[in-house]
Amino acid sequence: MRHDNPFIRLLFAFVTLVLLPTVMIGQTKFTVNGRVKIEGGDIEGSRVVVYKNGVKERTITAGLNKFSLDLEINQNYIMSFEKDGFVAKKISFNTKAPAEAVPNGFTPFDFAVSLFKQYDDINLVVFNQPVGIIHYDSKLGDFDYDTDYTKSIQSQLEEVLAKVEEKQKQEVAAAKEEQLRAVETAKATAKMEAQAKKDAEVLAKVQEKQKEEARNLEETRVAEERKTAQKLELEQKEKEAAKAQIAEKPAEKPVEQPKADPKPEPIAPPPAPVAKVKVPTPKPQINTLASKTNAGEDSRRSVPMGMAEEQSPIAMAKVNMQEEERVEEPIEQPELVRNEELLVESNRVTTVVKVTLGDHADEYRKVVHKWGAQYYFKNGIACSQLEYDSAGLGQTEDLAGATPQRNR
Repeated sequence: MRHDNPFIRLLFAFVTLVLLPTVMIGQTKFTVNGRVKIEGGDIEGSRVVVYKNGVKERTITAGLNKFSLDLEINQNYIMSFEKDGFVAKKISFNTKAPAEAVPNGFTPFDFAVSLFKQYDDINLVVFNQPVGIIHYDSKLGDFDYDTDYTKSIQSQLEEVLAKVEEKQKQEVAAAKEEQLRAVETAKATAKMEAQAKKDAEVLAKVQEKQKEEARNLEETRVAEERKTAQKLELEQKEKEAAKAQIAEKPAEKPVEQPKADPKPEPIAPPPAPVAKVKVPTPKPQINTLASKTNAGEDSRRSVPMGMAEEQSPIAMAKVNMQEEERVEEPIEQPELVRNEELLVESNRVTTVVKVTLGDHADEYRKVVHKWGAQYYFKNGIACSQLEYDSAGLGQTEDLAGATPQRNR
């Protein structure tokens, strides 16, 4: 809508001039929008610990799937993303910016952090330092990632992430196998329950049939007992009737039979006499050969015993003792060679020291950033300053305007 009234246009210009300094003064914050994702788990129990200039400022535990923070300009922030049982990650926010860039304001910075499960057999020392650094980029005129720092730890991060991905694949495969076993177990259990139900129905039918047969047998037994009782009762009545008829007739006297004379018992004849027979007594026989003795010497020959020492056919070995001259071989000591190279870049200074001892070579790096941080590496892997100094390579120098600080 266009305003043609000069007074309204003048009022609008005045309001704009009054509000503009207020807006410029209010642009003293740097807004960051973050998201936390938990691989293989939920976000419950996660937390974000915010450190300002090395001092713990706050801890955020709610709404981590999408949160916003306003960071003060010209400060150093470290955000630590943590959850028990998962690998903690850190992001550094260096909000130092030129004074002329502050009134223009900065674009809100969006980022996301993914936490994965911690494995004991994976070296996670790379996560002791920030996985990313956000600072003011003079070329962009805004805040962005420090690409040089990201490149310096990219290979270590990729190696760890590759191992973690392999572990996750193994866990997924194990979970699928466990799920298949659970399904098979459920099927087997259902089959057993169905069979048990079927067996129970069959058993119930058999028991019902057995009860029916028992009832039939009981009824048959009762009917048989009833018939037997009736038959016995009828027979008893018939016997009683027969006894009654016999009792009504007169009793007849029995006819006595003449007794027969008893037969005489036979007399046994006397025993016959036994004749006595004399048995002659045998005469003793004398062995004449045994009774005679012959006096004289024994005719058997005796062989005298002889003892002699037999000579061994094996000759004794001769010992030849000689001293063997040993030739001492010279021991070659490997030469220690140390080369140092200084790499000066726009935002950091790198000291590269190569130490060669024989066939073994190590490369040490000390990276000093202009914003104050310094890091140490051995053969491309992050190491401590103590390990760097133990090799006799640690030096503190003011290089190309950088002000390195030694950690103590």
